[in-house]
Amino acid sequence: MSQDPATAWQGHSVDPQPAPTTRERLLDLAAEVFAEEGYAAVSVRDLARRSSLTTGAIYAHFLNKAELLVEAIDARVAADVDTSRDRTDLNFLDYLTDLNRRYPERNDLRALLLEGATAARNDAAVRERLTAEQGERLESWVAEYEAGQERGELDPELDMRAVVLMLWSIELGLGVVEALGLTAPDPDAWAELTRRLVHAIEAP
Repeated sequence: MSQDPATAWQGHSVDPQPAPTTRERLLDLAAEVFAEEGYAAVSVRDLARRSSLTTGAIYAHFLNKAELLVEAIDARVAADVDTSRDRTDLNFLDYLTDLNRRYPERNDLRALLLEGATAARNDAAVRERLTAEQGERLESWVAEYEAGQERGELDPELDMRAVVLMLWSIELGLGVVEALGLTAPDPDAWAELTRRLVHAIEAP
């Protein structure tokens, strides 16, 4: 006897995408608003109004606006940069070429990073938290690149910390180009240039 379609799902595991938590929604909203309108121009009260939450509800999740900014940056870097590296089928050359071909997708991330850097110049709380967050992130990338050296993928003569800082500086520099309204490079041309640069750091 055939099973009733209305009850066919019963007894089978269902794995729906979990709804974003209040904290995750706040991080997404903060990243979007800070990138578009500027960190200094947006208050916690503004975020509360846009999220239909009270300021007290926001402070229940974040100590202050500085913490919200830094955690929003961290979450966006994890989503826009680190997630791409989860593809184990890509070597460094293909990973970096693909990542830089898709640089237009990270426009908000670069704007957010510039807001963080600007705020850090005058806000000790932002500077302390952002330095710690970016330092930890960079060290994790350095360890990954050094592991690539040990596997024979990258030139053993090169300082991988310098390599990582150069590559991250290029990403941040694109943010300055965009902020100044200069014409951004063609994505395919940017990817080809990346491929040639990465060839220079591969193992001989």
